[in-house]
Amino acid sequence: MSEQNSYKIDEIATNVDAEIKRLKAQVELFWDKELKHLLEFGLSDGMTIVELGCGPGFVVEKILNRFPNSEVTALEIEPMLVKYSRNYLLKKQFKRFKIIEGSIMNTGMEENFYDIAITRLVLEHLPDPLSAVLEVLRIVKPGGKAIFVDNDFEMHIMTYPHTPALRILYDAYCNARFSEGGNPKIGRELPRVLKQAGFTNIDFEVISAHSEIIGDEMFFKSEGIGIPYKLFRSGFLSSKELANISVEWRNMIKNDNHSIVRQLYMAVGSKKI
Repeated sequence: MSEQNSYKIDEIATNVDAEIKRLKAQVELFWDKELKHLLEFGLSDGMTIVELGCGPGFVVEKILNRFPNSEVTALEIEPMLVKYSRNYLLKKQFKRFKIIEGSIMNTGMEENFYDIAITRLVLEHLPDPLSAVLEVLRIVKPGGKAIFVDNDFEMHIMTYPHTPALRILYDAYCNARFSEGGNPKIGRELPRVLKQAGFTNIDFEVISAHSEIIGDEMFFKSEGIGIPYKLFRSGFLSSKELANISVEWRNMIKNDNHSIVRQLYMAVGSKKI
């Protein structure tokens, strides 16, 4: 199944295996904070849970570990990731999950069925995020909740000392994703999109990861060189800009007092009873 979106794992980075490792690190980077808010937003054991856009299955793994009496249905559009996530979770000896190949735009799932829907880092890649949110609303039970987590690359990684070249990198990334129909700055828009779709009791949180608390290594793993190099190869970054990004990043890391901060944005809404 194919659909226009600005994330295709074999196109966004130069190495699929490295990209999967990056995605795993990206889950680890934020999971403790995300789980805290998922619990505050109402996720509890025994609920029917669906994740839309599960990728390699790393969030499904976290949920299955944390909620031993819940079953998780996960949707993923890329056949390669459907296969990967199934094999990955089976190797972990999980049985309480189902991975479905399909699109968030038209899931084919039962209406008014799930207690909680989680959509993580998906809307930013869609040309029509509102229609996706409407489909999520359709499959959630009356009184159920939907939680959306996404980026805003205007406010992505920040560092001390300041790394000006990161702005060039993120502008290039945004230009690439915009050209493919995505919106990498959708984080700030999440509450509005949920309201337009008809969700109520909307809440919004910014979650942060800081190198002084979790260390540098997870940031290194969750970023990597694959996407910047792909931006260079596709013409969105020059060789000089790519080299300058690398030099400024290394110089920042060499500073004994350096800090790295990254943010994600979470919005939750309830379906009217």
